[in-house]
Amino acid sequence: MTKKTDAPRIIKAASFYGELEEASCPVCPVPPGPELVFRRPDGVGIWRCPGCDIMYASPRFTEKHLLRIYESEDFSDLSFYDGWSYDNWKAGGTRSYNVTVLKTRLLKRFLSEGDRVLDVGCATGLFCLEAAKSGFAAEGIDPSKLLIDLGRRALKIDLHHGLLEEFNPGHKFKGLVAWDVLEHVYDPLALARRCAELLEPGGHLFLQVPNHEGISNRFKTLMNRAGLKRSGFKHFGFPQHIYFFNRKSLSALLVRAGFTPLLLESWPSQLKDGRAGPVARLTTAFLKKNCLSDYLTCAARRQD
Repeated sequence: MTKKTDAPRIIKAASFYGELEEASCPVCPVPPGPELVFRRPDGVGIWRCPGCDIMYASPRFTEKHLLRIYESEDFSDLSFYDGWSYDNWKAGGTRSYNVTVLKTRLLKRFLSEGDRVLDVGCATGLFCLEAAKSGFAAEGIDPSKLLIDLGRRALKIDLHHGLLEEFNPGHKFKGLVAWDVLEHVYDPLALARRCAELLEPGGHLFLQVPNHEGISNRFKTLMNRAGLKRSGFKHFGFPQHIYFFNRKSLSALLVRAGFTPLLLESWPSQLKDGRAGPVARLTTAFLKKNCLSDYLTCAARRQD
């Protein structure tokens, strides 16, 4: 007699459909009992691990359904590349260009011209293009064939399609960039460990992740928990975002993965948007130093 099993539960979140599975803290070796921060109307919980302070979604999309998101045209605004040119992108002074410049400057603090750099989750390769123009030997990899093909076509650069866990380039890198990546991936600890394997001794990892201790994120969390904001914890970014970090949880993950964190800061919107007035500069310096913006920026060195 065949045992009857429950059918998998599938929900729609944003414009994406996915099959759900339970999850736990990806950082702590033996995760303590989690604290429920918020329960979305669709039954997805946002949990906080009291051991490392990471927030995570459970249940969440299975890995197969999570990867499907990045092949959907709903994931990215592809119209951005209609008639795209580097000169127009640079002259526009948009956040997109400003952030690539800030990232390149960050790399220059720790790396040298000519160093080999891999952009993990490179999307269409905008950062690879800017990094190459700044003297780095830049490569990119992304699981989305849609975005890789668009980058090859619109930016005229060579990128790798696939998962980092399966990537074997035949050489090591001085720097790896994982910008807005760890919050998306099925197992961020495994990905960070793979980054360490692909780095040369003394190599550096540069990344950005959402920061649940940012002022705006704290306020939105408070409003949702108090029932004063009925957005279903939208600022978390589910279903494509499944983790929410702070300095403690990000540092713990990196140390377990074989890294020593060297720099933790946050880049406020004034900096990303290029607002350069005296008041903006003071505000930016304070928010950046105290990690009070909604994203954390980190540089870490591989432990040897």
